[in-house]
Amino acid sequence: MLLIPLALLSGCSVVTTEQPASDQLPSQLGYSTAENAEQSWQSELRWWQSFSDQQLNELVSTGLERNYSLQAAWANLARSRALWRDAGSAKYPDLNLTLNRDRQWAESQSSTGEASTTSNSWSAGLSSEYELDFWGRVAALDDQARMEALSGEAALRTQANTVAGEITLNWYGWRMQQENLQLLASQKDRIEAALKVTRGRFQRGQADISDVWQQEQLLESLNADVIAAQAALAGYQQQLALWTGQGEWLALQRGAFADAMNHDMPPLPQLEKTVSALPLAVVSGRPDVEQAWYDVQSATAGLAVAEANRYPRFTLSASYRGTDEDLSDVLDNWVANFVAGLALPLIDGGSRRALVASNQAAVDAAVALYQQTLLEAAQDVQQSLVSERETSDTLVSLERQLTLAQKTEAFQQNRYRKGVGDFLSLLTVQQDVLSLEQRVLTARWNQIQSRIALFRAVSHGGFIDVNDDADGAAAAADDATDSAGNAGAVQSVVAENQTQRLQYQQQIRPHQQSLRAGRMKL
Repeated sequence: MLLIPLALLSGCSVVTTEQPASDQLPSQLGYSTAENAEQSWQSELRWWQSFSDQQLNELVSTGLERNYSLQAAWANLARSRALWRDAGSAKYPDLNLTLNRDRQWAESQSSTGEASTTSNSWSAGLSSEYELDFWGRVAALDDQARMEALSGEAALRTQANTVAGEITLNWYGWRMQQENLQLLASQKDRIEAALKVTRGRFQRGQADISDVWQQEQLLESLNADVIAAQAALAGYQQQLALWTGQGEWLALQRGAFADAMNHDMPPLPQLEKTVSALPLAVVSGRPDVEQAWYDVQSATAGLAVAEANRYPRFTLSASYRGTDEDLSDVLDNWVANFVAGLALPLIDGGSRRALVASNQAAVDAAVALYQQTLLEAAQDVQQSLVSERETSDTLVSLERQLTLAQKTEAFQQNRYRKGVGDFLSLLTVQQDVLSLEQRVLTARWNQIQSRIALFRAVSHGGFIDVNDDADGAAAAADDATDSAGNAGAVQSVVAENQTQRLQYQQQIRPHQQSLRAGRMKL
């Protein structure tokens, strides 16, 4: 009769190969049709290097080495791997050596008086115990720990991608504000020159004092913009200090920090190619999606453990032990023992059944969370693609508007100097030019932010070498600056994981229906 539950439980001894995936997601994300989706486009492993910015590369390298949150993720990964090794050790027999020295004192009363005796003895032996894993309990515990370790790897890659993304974002935010300050200085020079002309016309009786005041007010508004830009610049500097682990940067003056960052740098990068569509497959390699999938696997293994705990546990134990007064002869007088044990749960008040139900609910919750994570990942990529296109189109439109406004400004300035144009028309177009220059710079910054968001949305975090236990953070930093690396190996692992996910896409609907049915019962 024991063969019946053995057959029923055979499927619980290993982690299921199924992977949840939503059949309601489109096959491609973005604007293009499936045929036009850019199947070949993918984010570089070290995606920030696509900006060709050596200073940025060094900052990211520093962050991957010194960021404290990332160091904590490395420590958590080391812990989960150690727990996996501990769980895997149960698949093998344990062997223990014992060595004892026993000394006894005894006193006795006799007709001749009191007598005391002393005796010494040595004992030594070997003992071993092994669990016969009929129901797959030990294998499931090992699988559960392995999935938790893989989940830790995915969490590490998620954190590494966050660190690289935040450093890149704040670096270009800092550079944008530097460029903004340069633009404001240029605008102030132009408005001061225009103010000088207006004052001259007022002194000659050709303009009202209100014209001078309006020009002065426009100049003062630029001074306020400079103050705001300097505050934003300091904010980006502090964020860079935070994400790179460089606490000494927090108190650096703006000029000193700019000198440390090689202030003589080119303008913000120009992004030429716009990505309009990507296949859905880019989502499956995201580390947060993989982490959610490993959580499903871990919960499934936990269910297998709970099921196996309802059935008898078989153990084998053996011992070899000897005792003698002389240590050299301790094995001359020996006793061997071999025991086959059976522990069968009889009455537990429904505890084991309740644990099975609890673990089944944990599996259902993990599957639902995986679906939510997958949906959020797809939405993240879709939003990034929409933003990529929107910011590109907006920048083109604003640049055209600025060109037209600059032509109008030159025309009105010429008329005003000749005394045939009115000041209000000149002031209006000056304000338009100043505003459009700021909007163009902001649009360029928004375009860079959209590109960074897209890179982060599709990045697998493969630039982190999760196989280096000795000094993971340092290895990741070295790998970030080495363009050769092991990209092929990482891509092959990602491709294998993607293949496993695609195999499950046709199997999720029955499970979703069972989840809905369970909720209806509740």
